[in-house]
Amino acid sequence: MKINLIFFLARFGFGGAGNSVYRLCKSLNKKKFNISVICLKDCSYKNELEKENIKIFKINSNRVLYSIFKVQKIVNKISKNTQKTIFISNINYTNLVCSMFLKKKHNLKLIAIERTPFKELEIYFGIIDFIKKTIMKMLIYVFYKNFDKIICNSKYLGNYLKVKYGYKSITIYPPSINQKINFQKKFNKKNLLLTTICRLSKEKKVHEIIYALKFLNQKNIKLNIIGNGPEKKKLFNLINKLALSNQVKLLGQKRNIFKYLLKTDLYINSSYFEGFPNSVVEAASFGIPIISSQSHGGINEILLNGKCGTIYSNGYKNLADIIKKFYKHPKNFFIKARIAKKNIKKFTVLNHKKNFEKFLKTI
Repeated sequence: MKINLIFFLARFGFGGAGNSVYRLCKSLNKKKFNISVICLKDCSYKNELEKENIKIFKINSNRVLYSIFKVQKIVNKISKNTQKTIFISNINYTNLVCSMFLKKKHNLKLIAIERTPFKELEIYFGIIDFIKKTIMKMLIYVFYKNFDKIICNSKYLGNYLKVKYGYKSITIYPPSINQKINFQKKFNKKNLLLTTICRLSKEKKVHEIIYALKFLNQKNIKLNIIGNGPEKKKLFNLINKLALSNQVKLLGQKRNIFKYLLKTDLYINSSYFEGFPNSVVEAASFGIPIISSQSHGGINEILLNGKCGTIYSNGYKNLADIIKKFYKHPKNFFIKARIAKKNIKKFTVLNHKKNFEKFLKTI
């Protein structure tokens, strides 16, 4: 008899979590699993998933908390009269709500996938954010015991969960790339194109790259920002305020990022916190040198603590200095990029599928 797998991802867009869940659902053995997806509002991968005979349940709500009893109703319907159902929630706020309100049954197992670093709960954007995150930390201590298993997308995150909250987990790296790309980037010093790909929200700290570009004051250095989000208007205003509209482009969300990576000379990740930046792995697959902030997640496992890229932590001036070093002396950066390309083999869809199916056998 097939096992029911239910993936719950509240915001199922083209971002890192959405890509990971989509790639996993598509790759899993359909002879062994009946797969369903629950999300709020729209699912960006609806057509592709339905072609794989995966059921999509969309709840017309903007908030996980308000939708949780509808989620429970769907889970009860799917798990009724079946031998085993495994419910898999994604990302810490959704995980927390599920741990508090979903009712466990003998044939229902609850799994949490942690994709963002718990350090996020210690970085605050105002008093309301402080109160919200303080409450979340307290509730995690109490309710995460309701999960049968917890998966973390990096060893760093798993260790932090154990040390800070006392919960054990297993590490399964995300399916960041389909396969290694036979392409090696070369740098033409005449122009330098920087790229960052992310959701445009406060924690991504995209403004730091813009300030670094202003600090460098070199007209032949350009920046492509790919993504959408609540900070887009502020970033647009900042670009105009700093008179950088000829150098910085807000390109919006792009389904196919590969044509932009092909033109990229240097990839930058600037987040305050980042669980496992798939875009960094994708850039590494093209042999693109990488500069990343110390973002309290899987970045050190991707860049091998600086052997595969450059990690910074001291603000936009430090970032600007590293960009300048790359511009003047790119050789060492490309040596790291070649090492990175070898290291990312473990982050393929095939490896993720094998490890996830192996994990499911233990449930």
